[in-house]
Amino acid sequence: MDKRIKFSYQQKLTAVRSITAGRESCLSAAKKIGSKENTVQRWLRLYKQHGPQGLRIRNGSYDGHFKLQVVRYMLKNKLSLIRTAALFAVPQDNAVGRWLRIYECFGAAGLLKETRGRKKSQMTKKTKKKKDIPAADPAAEKIAGLQKEVEYLRAENAFLKKLDALIQQEKATKAQNRRQKPSKN
Repeated sequence: MDKRIKFSYQQKLTAVRSITAGRESCLSAAKKIGSKENTVQRWLRLYKQHGPQGLRIRNGSYDGHFKLQVVRYMLKNKLSLIRTAALFAVPQDNAVGRWLRIYECFGAAGLLKETRGRKKSQMTKKTKKKKDIPAADPAAEKIAGLQKEVEYLRAENAFLKKLDALIQQEKATKAQNRRQKPSKN
């Protein structure tokens, strides 16, 4: 059974109503529609807690204050993850488990901090090279090409000057070291 199967509202409602009427068990209803038993049990809890509208609940994003409220309520009233998820209409009880782990590790600040998406350090803007707008006439293209060549030649000239200065400095250091060494005679 593929866990990615999505069931329509009508399929969920039919399964839950047959269970509440006593015609089927959760296991038989799950087998009938090709689902897992715990999925049907989750639908049943949502139905009992919120009525038929509980089956229409979709996954969503929850702000930190809501997550904190859910976790604190669960801990205060000593509820299970499943009961807490059903009570607060969170369709996946494992989401409440994640919130609880974050709360235990990092406290309330961990839940209030937004952690979805990329980290800021990975989102540094890269400098984009300016794309040359195609010039209408060849003279403008030639001028742009010559300007690039001049830039390149200036950089090359500066590099060669620095290299020459380093070579001269090295020669001067060697000559000074020769003069300072005493002879062994």
